[in-house]
Amino acid sequence: MYEVNRSVFLLVPLEPFWAWLQNLPDIDLEELSLEVLQQDANAYLTSACEDANDLWTEVEQRYQDIFAAELADWCEDESLWPTLSFDNFKDWFGVQISTVVTDLAQEELARETFVPIALN
Repeated sequence: MYEVNRSVFLLVPLEPFWAWLQNLPDIDLEELSLEVLQQDANAYLTSACEDANDLWTEVEQRYQDIFAAELADWCEDESLWPTLSFDNFKDWFGVQISTVVTDLAQEELARETFVPIALN
């Protein structure tokens, strides 16, 4: 086991995000539900933070990029996105934070540039 120099937060979709997804054109959500999305919430690593307040500050400073990444995973047409305000972010996602990340894997960490998934 290794403690890594990162902190982490989970971004848990809430009802407004689910309602937005359901109203997108040409998207098949037959196999999905809000509960399924919440059980497999996206995790975001940040620089190591001393405490929860520091980690929350990191989320606040980067919320627009995070919000946009979450939306782009489902819809590339920004005209269908909500306003990327901090209030909307907090309404659309719950944030669960942890300042300590322990790596249980034996293999080295790998990184690749974020690219939104292709839906079509």
